[in-house]
Amino acid sequence: MAFLAIALVILGNLVYHLGQRAIPREANAVVATLAAYLVALLATLAMVPVLARGVPLGSAWRTLNASTLAVGVGIVAIELGFLLAYRAGLVISTASITANAAVAVLLLLVGALAFKEPVTLARVAGIGFCLVGLWLITRP
Repeated sequence: MAFLAIALVILGNLVYHLGQRAIPREANAVVATLAAYLVALLATLAMVPVLARGVPLGSAWRTLNASTLAVGVGIVAIELGFLLAYRAGLVISTASITANAAVAVLLLLVGALAFKEPVTLARVAGIGFCLVGLWLITRP
């Protein structure tokens, strides 16, 4: 199941970045993001009968907390950020890896400080490789 979940993330990211890069420059960034969310809402609603079968939506809705709000705000920041980055001239081959390598470094720190996750030598080496890769990819 974990492999299928990661495969879905990879496929979704590929479709996402190709789609973001193809949004016309003359399209308003906020309107384009809103339209994408309308499509996402419809797609999510279509999944409810399949992936939430037998789940009472009212009680499921009540189990949500402020973290759902944080996810929503984060999603909008990611969407607008990448769209504006592509419009500012960042290229599709480096924009995502630049952001994701930086996020990996930050999440290692957050994981250690906020969630008491272990910082192993292997993880520190992995972050080092991320930083070296980031430097190699982004240099002229």
